[in-house]
Amino acid sequence: MHPKRYYHFTNTLFCLLGLFMAGCIGNKYTHSLQQVPPPAQSAAAIPAYTDSTITVAVGEHYGRSGLHTFFYGKHYRPAWTTPVEFRVLDLSTEKGGLSPTQQGGSRQTKNLRLETADGKEYVLRSVDKDPATALPEKWQQSYAANIIRDATSATHPYAALVLPPMAEAIGIHHTKPELVYIPHDPRLGEYLEDFGGMVALMEIRPNDDLSGEPGMGNSENIKSTRAMLKDRFFENDSHVDARYYLRARLFDMLIGDWSRHEDNWRWAQYKHDDVKVYQAVPRDRDNVFYKLNDAIIPWLFMRTGLKKHFRTYSDNLSNLDDLNRSGRNLDETILASLSYQEWMEVADSVSSALTDEVVEQSFRQMPDNIYQLTATPIMAQLKSRRDKLNKSIQKYYKSLMREAIVVGTDKHERFEIEVLSADEVRVQVTRSTKRGKSDDSYLTGCFRPPTQKRSTCTASTAMMSL
Repeated sequence: MHPKRYYHFTNTLFCLLGLFMAGCIGNKYTHSLQQVPPPAQSAAAIPAYTDSTITVAVGEHYGRSGLHTFFYGKHYRPAWTTPVEFRVLDLSTEKGGLSPTQQGGSRQTKNLRLETADGKEYVLRSVDKDPATALPEKWQQSYAANIIRDATSATHPYAALVLPPMAEAIGIHHTKPELVYIPHDPRLGEYLEDFGGMVALMEIRPNDDLSGEPGMGNSENIKSTRAMLKDRFFENDSHVDARYYLRARLFDMLIGDWSRHEDNWRWAQYKHDDVKVYQAVPRDRDNVFYKLNDAIIPWLFMRTGLKKHFRTYSDNLSNLDDLNRSGRNLDETILASLSYQEWMEVADSVSSALTDEVVEQSFRQMPDNIYQLTATPIMAQLKSRRDKLNKSIQKYYKSLMREAIVVGTDKHERFEIEVLSADEVRVQVTRSTKRGKSDDSYLTGCFRPPTQKRSTCTASTAMMSL
């Protein structure tokens, strides 16, 4: 079939399906990431926005009929359509003065970078999303595209606010986002048309020197994943703090964050005795507490298996292989250096730190009316997942370590493999000269089944179990 005919046929099919089930919204469905349209006339002078507030709903277009929600899901529509009071961002006074520098972000989120006079960077990220921009241009005005846009209501618009107190209690680096309204301010310059009238999350951009930011670990050097892996694979004087990374990953699993690909991490670098140590800095928490599978159409979509990692948040911490699909590569690279016992120790520590009081205080960071609408069931689910954490991650551990990866570097190294018994193998990695003379050992790992309680293996830096 000709591509144009295929497009029109498919779009018509979706429309007929929509007419039958919920009313075909077609091209009449408007979806803007900006909540307030521009004024009819530009202001003659720049207003003073200090101490100003505005009350708007962040996603009025997600308010749909009962028939539509019956087929496509209620999701978090009440949170999107409920008006909330926001602080108006004043570029001249915020952080001592902010200047827009660059538009960025993913294809579905609008991001704007801002810079202070002393060079510190912040970022504004649109609360609403437009995932349909990832489609070919000719599909972006189709009924199918509108359904994809509508699925954004499965995300919680205020979820990012509750995460920093929990991350702090667990002991992992974190940003501290704040919700602000971006006015139609001429000082936005070339970015006014795209960002004026938008509710956005504002947070520090984890980049370069953040030595004055405790949430970022006061690191003087924040690296991208690419830069961190380049150090790790090309030099043997650097390593990743695996236990720290595991703490962050367990938190991901507890809050149901299924989007932990490489670009959603930054890495705080430290120097210890001429060795570079990297600690994980998670960012972009857009897909936590996800609620997709609550109606017929989303349920049918999930049965296709196209997006297995789109896990609906529930009190069961299961299917971690699917939930962690986007983070699997980093998990295999970093977590193989930890033993089964260490996994259990870290899980116990995370569960103990995430007390009921911490959870409840964290959700109080939501606006009061949004807390009343949505917080209670999510808190109950989170507490249930916390209580099941130790047992639930055992399956993921076994899956991850079924074919464990021992990572070397491009430097001269010697790998020694010693079979200790039918169930246990020791791998020792040592630095070596060009002529093969061994230097010091920087990794010794023991691989064994987790059911084996005792080991005859001695590991100098890490124990790894199968």
